[in-house]
Amino acid sequence: IVAINRPRFRDIPTLKVIFYVLLFGVSVFAVRILFNGMLTLPSQWYMWGCLLALALLPTAVSFFCTTLSIQYIGPTPTAILGALEPVVAIFVAVAVFGDILTPRQVAGMVLILSAVTVIIAGGRITQPLVRFRKLFPKIKRKM
Repeated sequence: IVAINRPRFRDIPTLKVIFYVLLFGVSVFAVRILFNGMLTLPSQWYMWGCLLALALLPTAVSFFCTTLSIQYIGPTPTAILGALEPVVAIFVAVAVFGDILTPRQVAGMVLILSAVTVIIAGGRITQPLVRFRKLFPKIKRKM
């Protein structure tokens, strides 16, 4: 048997991963423009700066930090922290920017926190869930 040495994700340099992710994103964008045919360019000069800031901060810096965090703490904790990002965004919007917290946002936060809790609990939650399910036996109906 011949062993194939495939590189693990940790062995690939961070900048190389970011390059390929962004290259894939640009190719999807280019294909969309080819089929749709519409591209709206900014009309004011300062909007180009806004586009550049949007390209660098939430995209490139985010990919870079996510890739580094996968290398340092692993994919599972990174995914869990990534799932909590909308909760943090709502918290910052309410606490810092004075946004109004809606019931829909609260419901979404509860769903996200519940899902993350179930993921973190993992196998430890299986037995209590089975016991809870046994509290409500199925009722057999006569026909």
